[in-house]
Amino acid sequence: MIYIFHGPDDFTRNEKIAELRAAFSDPTVADLNVTLLDGRTASLGDIRHHADAMPFMADSRLVVVNGYLQAIKGKADEVQNLIDYLGQAPPTTQLVLAENDSLDKRHALLKAAPGLQAQVVQFGGPNKNNLRQWLINRAAEFDAQIEPAAADLLGRLVGTELRLLNSELEKLALYTGGVRPISRADVELLVPYIEESEDFGLANAIGQRNARRAFDQLHKLLDEGRHPMAILASIATQIRGLLEVKDMAERGMSAQEIAQRKHWRSDYAVKMRLREGRNFSTGRLESILEMLLEIDLKVKTGKIDNLLALDTLIAKLCAG
Repeated sequence: MIYIFHGPDDFTRNEKIAELRAAFSDPTVADLNVTLLDGRTASLGDIRHHADAMPFMADSRLVVVNGYLQAIKGKADEVQNLIDYLGQAPPTTQLVLAENDSLDKRHALLKAAPGLQAQVVQFGGPNKNNLRQWLINRAAEFDAQIEPAAADLLGRLVGTELRLLNSELEKLALYTGGVRPISRADVELLVPYIEESEDFGLANAIGQRNARRAFDQLHKLLDEGRHPMAILASIATQIRGLLEVKDMAERGMSAQEIAQRKHWRSDYAVKMRLREGRNFSTGRLESILEMLLEIDLKVKTGKIDNLLALDTLIAKLCAG
């Protein structure tokens, strides 16, 4: 059987190859009948050598060649030689041609695939528009369910990096244990904060100038044992982030350009900060940073109680 696996979603592609390998009931036999070749250095002769070999104590062999089509790109004669060989490859070999890039639909091998009875699969991976469904389907593989709102949030936090999404989803599935669907609250609780993610606590409440929520979040953090100075530092980080993103936007950079400059996976966090930034002028943000430095100094020199300082600070930040 010939398989042509192409496209940038190496996570799903490698899972499919792992399924082919898992078809060998005896792991010892699998080790003797599975060959992985680097197509960048392998020749057609190398591929034939391994693919023509008879399986050892098994019904078939599995030969996976990574990147060979890219290596012979633009070499029509070599592509045709490959096609000619595939037409006579032994039926006892499962030959996988795996490519990181999507092949052009006009590629000679794709045109020849029906005659070769080759299975062609393009692994494009999900995008922002269909990531929710991917997460819902993936949760089912962990014997779990995920609410649509939770899937949307997880996608926004992590982006389309499937390995990381899979890891976070597995953790969430273990946490809920199949007793109930994974909720938005579960994602907020368990998905670690990353710089490009939405911060659901104190910093966001301050950015939105929502005093009631900010005080609730502050005392929640204190009840959880967070040190007041660590909270003060997180507020300073949020204000600096707002100021930085606001400045880049005012210099004409788009949300996507800002995300790329910050090395964030998506522009979602940029849009969040820009929306919050509308609540503060640039001058106001600069004065808040000066206020934070002053409070930090007063707390460290004992001139003001740190809890009182935080309460006063939040009241000023959220004032109209």
